[in-house]
Amino acid sequence: EFWHPDSGRMEPCAVWREADGRTEVPLHFDPAGSVFVVFRTPAKSDHLVAVQAGGASPESFEIGAQELLTRAPGRFTLTYASGRATTLDVTEAARPMELSGPWQLSFPPKWGAPAEITLDKLISWTRHADPGVKYFSGTATYRKQFQYKKDTRNGKIELDLGALKNLAEVRLNGKNLGVLWKPPFRVDVTHAIRSGSNDLEVRVTNLWVNRLIGDEQLPEDRQWDGLSLKAWPQWLLDGKPSPTGRFTFTTWHHWNKGDQPLESGLLGPVILQTIQKNSLP
Repeated sequence: EFWHPDSGRMEPCAVWREADGRTEVPLHFDPAGSVFVVFRTPAKSDHLVAVQAGGASPESFEIGAQELLTRAPGRFTLTYASGRATTLDVTEAARPMELSGPWQLSFPPKWGAPAEITLDKLISWTRHADPGVKYFSGTATYRKQFQYKKDTRNGKIELDLGALKNLAEVRLNGKNLGVLWKPPFRVDVTHAIRSGSNDLEVRVTNLWVNRLIGDEQLPEDRQWDGLSLKAWPQWLLDGKPSPTGRFTFTTWHHWNKGDQPLESGLLGPVILQTIQKNSLP
């Protein structure tokens, strides 16, 4: 069995072979991926030992207990432990739908960014002209309404956020679909999406580096004696905003005014993809 630590999902291993007293299991890891391989139940005598995909990449399909999940067409040759081999042709796949066009992006108050902006297309916050957006660190919320027609084929629907920095919490039509913290930033939306109008909300959290660099553009408000802190600023002790307009305070000088901010936010492309389910012969 495969136990996935990022989602808690447990599934039977569909493809494996015994050779020279060993059990060989083919594994495909996403970036930063890991999995527990668990032996706890007797295996079936006749099982898949190999899957060859003609014209399809390893990322374009998955093998389930009784089905082949495909994102793209291809010819799949399935070989079993008994020596039996069979071919499964997947001739078509649903075309991905990109959620392009404007996005509404809102920021929390009192952290230098405007309450809300409209992005004509997805870009890194660091490319925005407003310094409050460029140097923002924290959690900002993307919102988009889109129309969708559910595919009639038997399959699941995935939302792929593409590239983002650094974490994202996804809500679709008010349903919380969890937190994504490593690529690929994909989530199953089969039971949350509906035909017609849909409301998508993506809360993206970046690192605090950019706010520290942004504060370095402002006057110094720390009292230093060489490399050590001489005194805590009074505004911090009083729980008040910095008189110089800074938002952060650290006891060590981590970043400088001229340092390059880190890419932040939802970069995309954001795509809806129907994953076709094909019964194994």
